[in-house]
Amino acid sequence: MSDWGATQRVAARVVLTEGVVLAGELHLLARTTYPSDSESPLEMLNRDDPFFALTLSEGGVAFVSKAQVAVVSCPDVAPLDDPDRASAARLVELAVELIDGVEYRGRSSFELPPSRARALDYVNAPGRFFTLGTDGITQYINKSLVRLIRPLD
Repeated sequence: MSDWGATQRVAARVVLTEGVVLAGELHLLARTTYPSDSESPLEMLNRDDPFFALTLSEGGVAFVSKAQVAVVSCPDVAPLDDPDRASAARLVELAVELIDGVEYRGRSSFELPPSRARALDYVNAPGRFFTLGTDGITQYINKSLVRLIRPLD
């Protein structure tokens, strides 16, 4: 698959709706605009494309249906070195229960307009996935597979 040479690869653990776990690397597109880094896993997961490519740890490639993905976990990426954006971001602690009963806890950081900056506004924002961070790992949670979310702060 030599045409994927221009993508940035990021280690990932993908949990499917039936509990199957896939380990490998996501392929993130390079940006041609500012900033000139690659897209984030969240941007890739929230693109309209119904599938994404995962190079499997045991070899080969799988095209994974986003609709069948419960959670994608990746090592944290380096935060933006922008103090104005950091001070504008809101940080909330959340407990997220999926429809299979599995619970994830962590922090979500987001920037929204001051009049719509609640945790509820964040999880209701456009996009199929949202983030939850814990101990150097970012989890990308599929909203359609969430039973309930409880703010912990």
